Amino acid sequence: MDIRRAESLPMREGERSVIGQSVSLDHFQSSWSDEPGYEQLVVNRIHHSGEMIELPVARIRGAQPGPFLTVMSGMHAGEYSGILAAQKLISTVDPMELSGTLIVIPVISTRAFMERNMQLSPVDQKEVHFIRPGNSGGTYSDLLIDTLFEVVKNSDYLIDSHAGEMAQALMPWVPIPIKGSNSLIEQSLSLARGFDVKYIEPRSDEASIPPFCLALLEEGIPNIWVECGKNGVPTSKDTATHLEGYIAAMQTLDMIDGEPARPPQEVLKGRRYQINANMSGVWHPAVNEGEIVESGQYLGRMTDYFGNILEEFHAPHRSLVLYYWSSPAINVDRRPFGYDWHSGLVSLLDLES
Repeated sequence: MDIRRAESLPMREGERSVIGQSVSLDHFQSSWSDEPGYEQLVVNRIHHSGEMIELPVARIRGAQPGPFLTVMSGMHAGEYSGILAAQKLISTVDPMELSGTLIVIPVISTRAFMERNMQLSPVDQKEVHFIRPGNSGGTYSDLLIDTLFEVVKNSDYLIDSHAGEMAQALMPWVPIPIKGSNSLIEQSLSLARGFDVKYIEPRSDEASIPPFCLALLEEGIPNIWVECGKNGVPTSKDTATHLEGYIAAMQTLDMIDGEPARPPQEVLKGRRYQINANMSGVWHPAVNEGEIVESGQYLGRMTDYFGNILEEFHAPHRSLVLYYWSSPAINVDRRPFGYDWHSGLVSLLDLES
């Protein structure tokens, strides 16, 4: 099979023998079969409020020994291109042609997904990407991230798929958390090299690395997160970028046959910063994702409901536009836990620093 084409295999009789079986976190490891094949479970864990964590986990155990790779998506429930790519990956990989074990978690934030919720948890308004695992007695999102970590902590490698949500026009790129030994760093970099994006961004400043990624590195797990897709629209191109990057990573790890793709990539270096609104109103952006703006360049304006200009914004440095908020609605008073999702305008990388 030419797996680089990322074509879905037809379902074979008896291949998917476990359809949505629910198990508690305490029992999910012992619920897997010892035989090669495909299985799926929904891992459950009850929060002290009575809310239920439900984490869908697919496992493909290969016929030959090899690495343990986890691919996950839907941490932010409106980032759909990664979610669809993860589903395609499940049906693409043949257990009999796989060396090692592949875990796929297609939707992490299932509650938010079913409510068509953007970015913040509908239960506690937390930003789940910035939660450190280990606080099982905290809020619903704390328990969700702790459960996720318990499921993936035995991985040898991990890829986390993201995209621009429904109000976020985002350019494709791959941030790579950099920390630990040279071997760990090189393994993380190797996961990113097969994604067909213009830029990769190694990050060594801990403040710029999500706590979940840091926790993985501390466990010795090379990991990356992939940003591809914008405005909550899962185009076939963006979905394919995620999927073909997974395939290239698996080929790099010798989990499947084939020469991994190595598209041209540029390395981003610089300080990230964000332009935020100072007052609520209607946002009129004047930039595009992926655009390089010069110092002093006009970025956009805020108006009141009638179109009267409240404030104009200009780039303080020569910078790359990583993404901008495409939604006109800006509410500076809504800052749950201090998070600036509702007041953010443009996210940039300073090319002068």
